[in-house]
Amino acid sequence: MRAMSAIFTKQINDTFKNPTVTMLFILLPAVAFLMVNFMEVPPDVPAFASVAVIAAMGIAMMPLGSMPSYISEDIETSSLRFLVMAGVKPMQYLLGLSAFTLLLASFSMLAFGLIGGLSGGDLLLFLGASIFALLPAIALGALLGIISKNVQQGMTFGAVFGMVLGMIPVFATANESIMNVTNFLFSQQVTNIYMYIVHGPPTYINWSLTEAFIIIGANFIVFATLFFAVYKKKGVSLG
Repeated sequence: MRAMSAIFTKQINDTFKNPTVTMLFILLPAVAFLMVNFMEVPPDVPAFASVAVIAAMGIAMMPLGSMPSYISEDIETSSLRFLVMAGVKPMQYLLGLSAFTLLLASFSMLAFGLIGGLSGGDLLLFLGASIFALLPAIALGALLGIISKNVQQGMTFGAVFGMVLGMIPVFATANESIMNVTNFLFSQQVTNIYMYIVHGPPTYINWSLTEAFIIIGANFIVFATLFFAVYKKKGVSLG
């Protein structure tokens, strides 16, 4: 617990030194706010319909835009080598850094929900699904960070994967053929949940909330397992 707390505190200090990456957690909710307040939509369309698209993109883009940068910076500055030699285990490192990212992203998702006018059960479902879907995104971000050779490569990996995972579900909601291909992705399933909140149960696909959460959980297990395997293989050679 002490190691995780130290990593969490270290990341807070690093953020104050270089807040550029963290600005993404503020930028996306700000875009959603502008869309709701300044974009003209039919009066029968709920505000959350516009917010849901940006929120779904944020699930992938916020963790994948930050985690690879955080980790690759630790590698490039040899901070991660020091942590490994000091006995920090993969689970401790991942949890400490993930807790920091998850906290920032959770505040952003709460902002999305409030901007979208959600309340009661819809808000709880939105936050629960969002936080759960952030877990595989964070684990994938950690994996991309650990295989990056420097900060530039880490940011590039994060930007590319974040854009792809964030944008594809938006197109898939309008094309059943694409959705049949992307249905195994956590970003697709959380987008489906958001659409469920807006429109109710979908009629064009055989889908359920239980299935969505199972797929999201499976994504997390796969990405977390890959992270631990790569971390263990590299060991003290990191950095």
